[in-house]
Amino acid sequence: MRKSWLLCAYAALFFLAVCGPADARERTSLITELDQIPRIRPEFKVPDEPNQLFYVERSVNSNTVIYAARLDGHGAIDLKSPVDAFWRWYNVDGHRKNLNFIERMMAYGVHVNPSRPNQPVTFNIVAIPERTLTLDLDDQKRPEALIQIGGRTVRLAYVYLEVIDGIIPKVPSFDIFGIDKASGKAIREHVVEN
Repeated sequence: MRKSWLLCAYAALFFLAVCGPADARERTSLITELDQIPRIRPEFKVPDEPNQLFYVERSVNSNTVIYAARLDGHGAIDLKSPVDAFWRWYNVDGHRKNLNFIERMMAYGVHVNPSRPNQPVTFNIVAIPERTLTLDLDDQKRPEALIQIGGRTVRLAYVYLEVIDGIIPKVPSFDIFGIDKASGKAIREHVVEN
């Protein structure tokens, strides 16, 4: 029990350091067009979950947060609970683990904006509320998460967080990878905290 409490306290410090007040953060970004999406840590397992939208890797270990769409029995997006976010603990045995309360509220959780039938669902990741993602079905009726990067609509593939461990861990930079819907080119946005 004590270990669990300590992990939650540590996570709270981590997420406060990462998230902080939205207006206090200043970021710069560099957008690059690539031939293919690179793997920053090729030794990390690439998740392949049903209805997977994208995933988040971190420099500290191979544990990965996965975002997947929830679909109803007809293959439509479940408007009541459209996005499922959870861990795969690859540095242990790959088991699934739900996000804890602090993770949901301060970092990896999802805020879904109200939507209506036949309209795309929009949502935000708690740690970066200024970036809106759109959940929709592609031409083959597969779920995808779309994000705007440099004026382009990009199908999100994965996010990589560079983490500096410490008493209060920091995320000085992160990378967003995806595919430009119009050109089919891989896109990388490298974001640095100022």
